[in-house]
Amino acid sequence: MALGKTLVVGASGLVGKALMRVLKSAHTDAVGTYARFPGAGLEALDITSSTQVRACVERHRPATIFLTAALTHVDYCEDHPDEAFAINVDGPRAVAEAARALDAQVVFYSTEYVFDGKAGPYDEEDPPSPLSVYGQSKLAAERAICDIVENALILRTTVLFGWDSNSTNFAMQVYHKVRSQERMTIPMDQFGNPTLAEYLAEMSLALAQLGVRGIVNVVGKDLMARSEFARALVKLYGGSPDLVVPVPTESLKQKAPRPLRGGLRTEKLERIVGSKAMALDDALKRLGKQRDGAGSMI
Repeated sequence: MALGKTLVVGASGLVGKALMRVLKSAHTDAVGTYARFPGAGLEALDITSSTQVRACVERHRPATIFLTAALTHVDYCEDHPDEAFAINVDGPRAVAEAARALDAQVVFYSTEYVFDGKAGPYDEEDPPSPLSVYGQSKLAAERAICDIVENALILRTTVLFGWDSNSTNFAMQVYHKVRSQERMTIPMDQFGNPTLAEYLAEMSLALAQLGVRGIVNVVGKDLMARSEFARALVKLYGGSPDLVVPVPTESLKQKAPRPLRGGLRTEKLERIVGSKAMALDDALKRLGKQRDGAGSMI
């Protein structure tokens, strides 16, 4: 199915930027919004204002809405639950209600943090049990959207990374540490699937065009500890593996609890699109090309 006009809510973030690039490459008519970080051609939108959301959706009348906007700092959410739920639940609910009035398709981005990390990797049918305020807010948003919009597509993902000098995603954090030759303490007992933002955007477009509904995990193929992923990034950047110091999560004294045995299964995604999920080696090759294209060197 053709997507028609699309609206990317949260187009200034890592995933939103990737979506805008992919949609442009597909010659799709796309409009993007931002909340805090302006971008060329993007419109300001406070998704906690149902009035602003309704006006934006009515003005552009999109056939498909990609909803990436979220408060994702897990420890900040733990200390600011009201703000987290306002942005992560009330905002998506407002978008879904505006979309329903136009019968627009909604593609919402969720997380492996809806699980407790005791028995991962998880498939789409496993019962959620979030540990943190962040995870609770994303699960509440999933349910709110599905209650409002019949054709909602929920994409769960994790350990997102990509080359973006304005981003603090894991790949950029490691890059700056390597550049300054700083050692980094990285959890050795948190497991997840590193997922290239560009790959998530490409799969988002493919699934939306197929008219898929319900929950689909969209992540990289490889499940690994954060420390292992960090070492792979350090190698890509030409740094010493000794810069990575594996530590237990407990020693980091993080405010919000983390799912440890996490990760998401990819069989459903692979069955729908007819190809294997992206391997980390391939994702890192693309990350290296993104870095070189940006003119950034170690």
